[in-house]
Amino acid sequence: MTPLNPNWTELKKEPFAQYIPDEILQYRSDEIERILAWAKENPLSLPAEVEIGSNRGCFLLGLARKRETTVLGIELKESLCKISARKLANEGLDNGHVIHADAKLALPVLFKPGTLDAIYVLFPDPWWKRRHARRRLLDDSFFEMAHAFLKPGGFFVLKTDVLDYFDAVEEYLKASPCFEMADITEVPGQDKWTKSTRERHCLEDGLPYKQLAVRNIADADTTVMPKGTVTEKKLAKHNYRYHPEG
Repeated sequence: MTPLNPNWTELKKEPFAQYIPDEILQYRSDEIERILAWAKENPLSLPAEVEIGSNRGCFLLGLARKRETTVLGIELKESLCKISARKLANEGLDNGHVIHADAKLALPVLFKPGTLDAIYVLFPDPWWKRRHARRRLLDDSFFEMAHAFLKPGGFFVLKTDVLDYFDAVEEYLKASPCFEMADITEVPGQDKWTKSTRERHCLEDGLPYKQLAVRNIADADTTVMPKGTVTEKKLAKHNYRYHPEG
């Protein structure tokens, strides 16, 4: 295990620390410090939207072209970040940014609670095996964070071709007091969205996928949020096809 960073106690004093467990602050403080350094070089203005898992930036590019908001892509693979950044730079879209980071660290470090217009998660890694389910992005802690950082009335949008994953997330969100189901057409600017890499492949190969949108509810009772319904779900590969581009 990575040794303790002695600076973690200083990070504990930061406002974002309440959203990051102590063990993460202790053992992943170097990652947090890199995000802080990135933020100094790339100040983000509001209003803002975030895509988590921005891949090659196809959807992110479409968001940035609207030029109505700051858009940030958060991506775990550095090589894909470089591709997205190059696309944004080629079109001179200075309202678009991409960061190589874990979204559960980047969101609380880069933004204040109640400020995001939208969070998009398109075709997230399902982590098929039961023993890997805890690695799934969409779990209880993620939705608690999404509720905290979306502004009242802000939207969370999901698209996935892993239908069991979709069903588990939809079940969770319908049971949560923090969100209300919304029609995808209610999300501002949805008529100008571009297709992500994975969505394009699904359409080309005739593979089914589902999408949903929920609206964040202000002053919800977070003490009665559902627990464990997403990460406990065993996922089946219904006509799922891997593709080298994602």
